[in-house]
Amino acid sequence: MSTPDPFVQASPLRKLALTVRFLLELALLTGAGVLGSHAAGWPVAVLAVVVVAALWGLFLSPKAPVVLPEGVRLLLESALVLGVAAGLFVIGPAAVAGVGAGLWVVDRAVLALVRE
Repeated sequence: MSTPDPFVQASPLRKLALTVRFLLELALLTGAGVLGSHAAGWPVAVLAVVVVAALWGLFLSPKAPVVLPEGVRLLLESALVLGVAAGLFVIGPAAVAGVGAGLWVVDRAVLALVRE
């Protein structure tokens, strides 16, 4: 028998927050690619996206094979999101960086408050 999907059983607010989280993950990958491209062209952009995706998949995804303590997970996620936001702020799209970082903070807070 399969395990029930936590997304299906979640409240509407939690579903919204999880959807926003997924979109922010895609934005994180895009931001990493933009930073890599700005720094040294498309090969570095591809490498940046692969590194961020690998870190997210290994340590931060819901089915991550390496389970970290919650505080370490938050620290790693913060470093990735705020690092990319800071980089984007420096190279130009400051509003995009600020909105992305702000949405991430709000989404993290909502997810912390609206447990399963």
